[in-house]
Amino acid sequence: MAYDFRTKQLKRINGVRKADKKTNRGSFTGVLPWFDLGNLMGPSLGEQYEGIIEVESLLEHDFVVRTRFDGVTTMVRPQPEKLKWWDPRDSRWRTHVPDFEAVRTDRNTRTFVQVKPKKFADRLEEDFILIRRNFERLGFDFEVMTELEIRKQPRFANAQMLFPHTGPMEDVGALDRVRTVLREAEGSVLTMGEIRRMADIGTASDEAVLRLHVRSEIRLDLDVEIDERALVHPVLRRP
Repeated sequence: MAYDFRTKQLKRINGVRKADKKTNRGSFTGVLPWFDLGNLMGPSLGEQYEGIIEVESLLEHDFVVRTRFDGVTTMVRPQPEKLKWWDPRDSRWRTHVPDFEAVRTDRNTRTFVQVKPKKFADRLEEDFILIRRNFERLGFDFEVMTELEIRKQPRFANAQMLFPHTGPMEDVGALDRVRTVLREAEGSVLTMGEIRRMADIGTASDEAVLRLHVRSEIRLDLDVEIDERALVHPVLRRP
């Protein structure tokens, strides 16, 4: 039986440039939620890692979905700030507003990300090289991501499958049943198909496995297609 945690109010994470059709391109697509799954029951307004994230294009939308499951990013902030960079080609200061700032656990530096279709990124390659050099002098990382990286398969399809399981609703009974199966397996690596047969709750076990991955209780290899053959690796917890 599904148990829905109480409604959580999410703050809208705005950038320095308002994201709407009046001020930006007509490709603006909307917002995506980013929940803190370690705080499902607590208040979320003002939480550091929760919010409604604005996106200005379908590619930015897909970037947020993919990044949610890269294993190191805890939050993305759209249009984080205006940063100046020196253009030696005409000896002028220019201003750049990165599409996102990514908060990552694997680095201490601020990481700014520009999301662009490859055909536009190629045209702006010289600009991006200069921007990266300037940002590095400031102690920042700067990355350009195109559809080649963002929509790389099967990782992106797996991220799309997992993203609906990042909200505050979960089937507690199915989760507990799959946890029992994994506990009785005593650390053995099972496939999703094996777990489905052993749990004996139908496809609800598949949904529970996806949720447990999102909650970091098990680990799926996102570089391999998630299906009944997918290996479900237990995550060892420190005592």
